[in-house]
Amino acid sequence: MDYDVRIISTLEKVLPKSGMLDARPIRKLTGFRKQRVSFQIAYCYHGDYYLNQTKAQAFRNPYATVRVEGDFKEKVNIRKVENVPVLFPHEKQVKKYDSEYLGDEPGLYPNILAPFEGGVQMILEQWRALWVDCEIPEDAEGGDHDITIVFAGTDGTEYVRTRLTLHVVPAVLPKQKVLHTEWFYPDCLADYYGCDVFSEEHWKIIGNFMRTAASRGVNMIFTPLFTPALDTLIGGERTTVQLVKVYKRSDGYSFDYSLFHRWIELCKEVGFEYFEMSHLFAQWGAKFPPKVVAEVDGSTEKIFGWNTPVSDGGYEEFLKAFLPTLIEELKKEGILECTYFHISDEPTIDNADTYQKALHMVRPYIGDVPVIDALSHVQLYEEGIVKKPIPSSEYIHDFLDQGLENAWVYYCCGQGYRVSNRFIAMPAWRTRILGVQLYKYNMEGFLHWGFNFYNSQYSLHRIDPFRVNDSEDAFPAGDPFIVYPGKDGEPIESMRLPVMADAMLDTQLLEYLESLTSREHVLELLEGADNVDIRFDQYPLGPDYLLDLWEKAALEIEKCLVSLK
Repeated sequence: MDYDVRIISTLEKVLPKSGMLDARPIRKLTGFRKQRVSFQIAYCYHGDYYLNQTKAQAFRNPYATVRVEGDFKEKVNIRKVENVPVLFPHEKQVKKYDSEYLGDEPGLYPNILAPFEGGVQMILEQWRALWVDCEIPEDAEGGDHDITIVFAGTDGTEYVRTRLTLHVVPAVLPKQKVLHTEWFYPDCLADYYGCDVFSEEHWKIIGNFMRTAASRGVNMIFTPLFTPALDTLIGGERTTVQLVKVYKRSDGYSFDYSLFHRWIELCKEVGFEYFEMSHLFAQWGAKFPPKVVAEVDGSTEKIFGWNTPVSDGGYEEFLKAFLPTLIEELKKEGILECTYFHISDEPTIDNADTYQKALHMVRPYIGDVPVIDALSHVQLYEEGIVKKPIPSSEYIHDFLDQGLENAWVYYCCGQGYRVSNRFIAMPAWRTRILGVQLYKYNMEGFLHWGFNFYNSQYSLHRIDPFRVNDSEDAFPAGDPFIVYPGKDGEPIESMRLPVMADAMLDTQLLEYLESLTSREHVLELLEGADNVDIRFDQYPLGPDYLLDLWEKAALEIEKCLVSLK
């Protein structure tokens, strides 16, 4: 057949030459009302060399229009999966990577979900893919529904017609319980789009990117009280984005929260329910404050930063004035009970003393509001220095073995060996397995540092994310961001973002089944059939486990609901 078109799952990544690595065809998917169900259409042209030199169509390969037929055709959205150059697929050190990557060498890998304009150019002996989303209506009738994809020539001649059955469970999945944060950088948006910070244009762009995050299971927002004290070279700076205006006078400090309130109201509008305040101290030991600018005698000055060590005492006095007012503003917004604080990112046992001093500066003013910080050294938890840690996935079991409950977990550039991650060169199923892990271990939250970090490492300068996806050879490709900056201030999703969203949906699915049966039953479903002990560093390999698990759990829910009628 000249025109090869196949429906496959979103757990596959279609490489140009090697195709789908023996992906299993998808004939039926199951979803719930109000759920966004996704699949891919892989396509390739195997015919003879093709040349059309007519005025209307001059292609070296045939062009095909693509249309959707069936019950939900008005609810279907198609995007093109575009390849990106990957120069740094993974770390090369021992125990930094394993055999479960799509490739070891630099090359082209699928990643961008680009706008689709109704047709595709079929490339001779090269595979491409379309990404298809179907929004199941809230009032959809339960049972089987037809979705048909038709590839046709510009003259209407049908090349291929392929069909998928979408089975709708007449119920809505419960609300997501897992807290999910992807650190959000408004400075990178202002830099990329060339707009003034917190101008009306900037606010519009911020809202666009926030809506995309919130629609994909990100329910907590990183809030820059002051410019994020993250990924900045010691002595260097990143673009100032400070939501709290500071006024320094001879008799002390005063604060203007108007920008902060606008931020919070926008967050509420788009759907965020939890808020994390940006770090109150810099990375690498909490020895310095974040950059804080203030109005001093009518001019704007940087009053804290790398040039003002915490040990000087001035910042402690600032916190004494600032934090009580912040707590009052959080109360006014009605969000204090769903707010989390950070002290300093990734403290180690070597700087435990300065971290503890920083925490003691803050705790008297924030009361029992939780403090969460990413770290890997279990000693900080064992010694009671960090009471609510966010361990990295490669060390999380050390913390769980010490009795950590309501735990969080994170991964970033360093977690490439055996554990889940979302590098571009990783298979999608390895990204999605996170949901099963979060459910099994009753995890409270998941954190990742890079929703839209478009800088080089240490923020030395800006990068073009369409060309550079590793912060200039600093992190495995894809680690710094999961969305691209598109035209007119609109984000473009990478294919990794909806896969992450599906991982969160997996937690909702399993929690729903548990509510209808028991936790023991769901754990047996997860591990019993395959006789596997799921850990963060151990899980079934390949997409079949996750595909089958979803279908089994969804159909069990449907049977339970029928029996309850």
